Amino acid sequence: MSVKPMTRREFTLRTAGAAAGAFVSVRGEPGQARQKSTTLRVDGDRLNRWVKELSVFGRTPEGGVSRVAFSEADHQARSYVRRLLEEAGLDTRIDAAGNLIGRRTSSDPLFPPLWTGSHIDSVPEGGNYDGNVGSLAAIEVVRTLQERSVALRHPLDVVIFSNEEGGKTGSRAVSGELERRELELPTASGRTIGEGIRFIGGDPARLDEARRGPGEIAAFLELHVEQGGILEQAGVDIGVVEGIVGIRRWNVKVQGFANHAG
Repeated sequence: MSVKPMTRREFTLRTAGAAAGAFVSVRGEPGQARQKSTTLRVDGDRLNRWVKELSVFGRTPEGGVSRVAFSEADHQARSYVRRLLEEAGLDTRIDAAGNLIGRRTSSDPLFPPLWTGSHIDSVPEGGNYDGNVGSLAAIEVVRTLQERSVALRHPLDVVIFSNEEGGKTGSRAVSGELERRELELPTASGRTIGEGIRFIGGDPARLDEARRGPGEIAAFLELHVEQGGILEQAGVDIGVVEGIVGIRRWNVKVQGFANHAG
């Protein structure tokens, strides 16, 4: 089967549009019928402009990015994204773990928030879409909801996790899995994790405040670029993840001496 490749603009527009539609179909109270879902279309030009503007921070000569967590480029990029959150009308803050969070209020603040977002730090010599698509598309979804005056019963939080590529620091702090001993570990930025959290506005001394317990988050949705070619080859715009590769890293020290020829 011949599949016409998508341009970058088409990819970003389709994936963000799918995410927007996911938030609009809201279940009513028990005994009430489900509200009629509404199809919304995001502003693809705006979203692609954001992707391009974000790629400036840590840009490499080859066109990718080296924006490791807690680096100056990461700090600048987070300031840029925070401005986008504020322009979207969100109440914005940085939690103790350095996660950047913007909230859209709801018709009933007693409901737990919906979370969506991703991360904007990269691996060394990384690309322009890993994490960035989920982060910026989440903001575009909120902008679209605001512009169409769509009210949600749940608060909607856009979350940009800290140091995802270097240890999943922000997301593991939210789940309560981050151990304090990890704050002394070095990162690719030259700072320890604890120093890095402070550098981007968090407070490692109050790390427990970032934790969210069962029931405190209604649901979490992350839009992510496909890291393979299955959907593209099948001509499918979007899919649901059923599994993910597991990665472990070790530091190995070998003691001895060179003796190649005996």
